[in-house]
Amino acid sequence: MKKFTLFIAIIGILGISCKDTSKLKQQDNTVKNRLQSYLDTCNKNGLSASILVAKEGEILYSNGIGLRNKNENLPVTKETIFTIGSLTKQFTATAILTLQEDGKLSVNDSINKFFENVPKDKQNITIHQLLTHTSGIVGNLGYGVDFVPISKEKFLSEVYKSPLDFEPGKQFSYSNVGYSILAMIIEKVSQTDYETYLQEHLFQKAGMKHTGYLSPKWDTTQIAHGYKCGEDWGTHLMKWQADSNQISWHLKGNGGILSNPSDLYKWYIALKENKIISKKSFEQLTFPYVKENESGDSHYAYGWTIMNSDRNTKLIAHNGSNGVFYADFIQLPVENTVIIYMTNELRYDTQIVAWEIEQLLFNENYTPIVPKMNSIKHGSTDITSKQLEIIHQFVALILTDDENIDDFINEHVASKERERRFKMWVKDMQHEFSGYKLNHVLEYGDMSYDIILESKDGKIVELTPCFDIQFNENNKIVAFGW
Repeated sequence: MKKFTLFIAIIGILGISCKDTSKLKQQDNTVKNRLQSYLDTCNKNGLSASILVAKEGEILYSNGIGLRNKNENLPVTKETIFTIGSLTKQFTATAILTLQEDGKLSVNDSINKFFENVPKDKQNITIHQLLTHTSGIVGNLGYGVDFVPISKEKFLSEVYKSPLDFEPGKQFSYSNVGYSILAMIIEKVSQTDYETYLQEHLFQKAGMKHTGYLSPKWDTTQIAHGYKCGEDWGTHLMKWQADSNQISWHLKGNGGILSNPSDLYKWYIALKENKIISKKSFEQLTFPYVKENESGDSHYAYGWTIMNSDRNTKLIAHNGSNGVFYADFIQLPVENTVIIYMTNELRYDTQIVAWEIEQLLFNENYTPIVPKMNSIKHGSTDITSKQLEIIHQFVALILTDDENIDDFINEHVASKERERRFKMWVKDMQHEFSGYKLNHVLEYGDMSYDIILESKDGKIVELTPCFDIQFNENNKIVAFGW
């Protein structure tokens, strides 16, 4: 009798288990379908990107949409290579921890241990402070300098001369320069080139064959061209080759590494399985050390940002961009989920796609925002709407210094908090672009515009400059940049 009862119980359990499994598969299929439908719509609206989404060990999506090279009509595939920008920082941080595991340094070491003639105000800055952007060191040594060659000695000299933004350890302020210094420390301690160290101690262990600066044997036809304001920006590799195959210290260690979502997924798995660093080191890599803002809703770890998801679970993420390319890397350890996203055409809504996917995965009633990338071109004299009229006023403000900035701001800028930044931005533009003229305006379907100016010698190929303006429903400017 007991055996029979047990048999019935087992059958019952198996029956429930089969039903649950069937239900889970049905749910997964629904998520897959919604994800595919969303990305199909993004594709139709002109987005170019490569995306990988995995949940519970299953890859739900791994493919590309749009074009990697518009001139040759080449599509983005899962093999397409993008620059990942500041996602590079997680490699630098992990490399530091591998050296710490080998007993060659400690994150508590000061930079004075590794460099000579460090000025007094910077001698006690620690590796930990560089990793967490709390060193007080300047964020950048200029803008638009990623491909400007600079020696290690010159770079350090410029850093030493630059005043600290604050006393080390007292605040958070994002510093690309700090991560370049970390790359120098890696070279000093390992006695090898930064990229070589990453290849031998990180990428090879993870099985990554399509990640790096110059070391991989790149198939140049697979490298995505960047696009800004409708113009072909080119590729990082093309720009490095123009600089005698050198990676500038303005970029090395803090950004610019090339990769694709498939390789970064291998990296994600290798970190999870402790193939690169120990579990203890991974916890150190992803510990929320310092608030990124006053609200404290996000913290910086080592090359990663830590925050809570809508489900109050840990979220590990970072993005990267050079103003043309954009990448997002989101890990959700509790949900065993990862989202990796790269695009070669940064605009306002293209930088939210990974986060829209995160919402889509866990909220079946959520309707994700679709970036609108197809544009209408307006000539320099076209004024067909209130927003275009404001754009012409803005251009007049940029190209002449007799317009009243305050009047324009009071009438057309939405946020009072951003007025000061907008005013500084306009003054910089007035100083730099005197004598330029409006060439054309690209209008998108999300109340945003690209404004392309023509230089004094008639050139627009180098995009000097291209402005982005976005409006709200009241025709007020809510975002701007270049």
